[in-house]
Amino acid sequence: MEHADVLVVGAGSVGSMTLWQLSQQSGLKVIGLDAHPRVNLRASYAGESRLFRTAVKEGPVFNDHAYASLGLWRALEDTSGRSILHQCGALSIGPAGFEAMRVTRDVVERYDLPHKMLTADELHAGFPQLAPDPNDVGILDTRGGVLRPEVAVSAAQMAAEANGAQLYFNTQVTGLNSHADGVAVETSAGTLTAGQVIVAAGSWTTQLLPQLASYVEARRIGLTWSMPQHIDQFRPEVFPVFMRDRVEPDGSVTHWFGAPSLDGYSMKIGIYPEPWNTTISPDERPAEYTAEQLAYVAEMVTQCAPGLIGAVVRHSAHHDSFASNQLPIFDRSNDDPRILYATGMHGNAFKFAPSYGKMLAEMATHGASALWREEFSLAAHETL
Repeated sequence: MEHADVLVVGAGSVGSMTLWQLSQQSGLKVIGLDAHPRVNLRASYAGESRLFRTAVKEGPVFNDHAYASLGLWRALEDTSGRSILHQCGALSIGPAGFEAMRVTRDVVERYDLPHKMLTADELHAGFPQLAPDPNDVGILDTRGGVLRPEVAVSAAQMAAEANGAQLYFNTQVTGLNSHADGVAVETSAGTLTAGQVIVAAGSWTTQLLPQLASYVEARRIGLTWSMPQHIDQFRPEVFPVFMRDRVEPDGSVTHWFGAPSLDGYSMKIGIYPEPWNTTISPDERPAEYTAEQLAYVAEMVTQCAPGLIGAVVRHSAHHDSFASNQLPIFDRSNDDPRILYATGMHGNAFKFAPSYGKMLAEMATHGASALWREEFSLAAHETL
């Protein structure tokens, strides 16, 4: 049986970055397995673009990951020769007292992050495309921007292979069995053994580690693109990635997110959460939007950006694992500490993927990582 010092299950957003980091350690036999093709267009990372932010509304627990990821994204660009991160800025919009705005402001001030505070008048003058409300303020994270996820994942995979890691695609892992001399990894192509196993299988994690089934669930994530009336107003040279929150008269909150046009004719813009049931089985193909849902999304996004034509011109469906709070889970199996896992990414992990990969690689090879936080432990999460 083929043996690895470290075997990574999953070669997507977190798995590919973990493989890249592991492959840089001399003398380490590294293997990666993925049940899907090299580029999986249904993966949680797929969908043309992802927002990158260093001014994180999720709180200071992620500050070190934001800082580390920025350097690692640039390092991956240097290694691959590919453009991955366009720092067009990341704009947060909402009432000054809204919690996401308050936390973002606290983070940029605590860590003295490069940013611009924008009044309502400055928002209107600088970003009329988003038609801010009179009580809105803005925080522009000048180091933020837009990531190309498919390019990034492929670049990390190829960098890992160039460093000697072995990656096998279309190879499903069906079981993990602990033995005194290692972990037996059962796959659709045979059995391998490993001294350490890192499970970064996204929504499929609970199939290999069923003890996590009460902590995480797979949910559908839909992505939509709309066409601006004037595309030049939404190019990355003049338009940042953005998140916008509005408190509606009934007390509910509408959250918009979007990215500038990368294809030259449309821009990604969506709402979260969508008002229909999104919980699915990991093996279930995420449902496409219905005509009624597309009409609803089109109406909602034009409330955020009136310069759109009022129709969804492109859409796709994906899924990811969600835990009991907005924090991911990085921990060791209680049954076998040689098995590490990463799950509960909330469709919100890609910006930190290289830092998560660095953390997992260090945990597997050194036993610990300065990037790990107690908040990431399974014990810090409640069951769903």
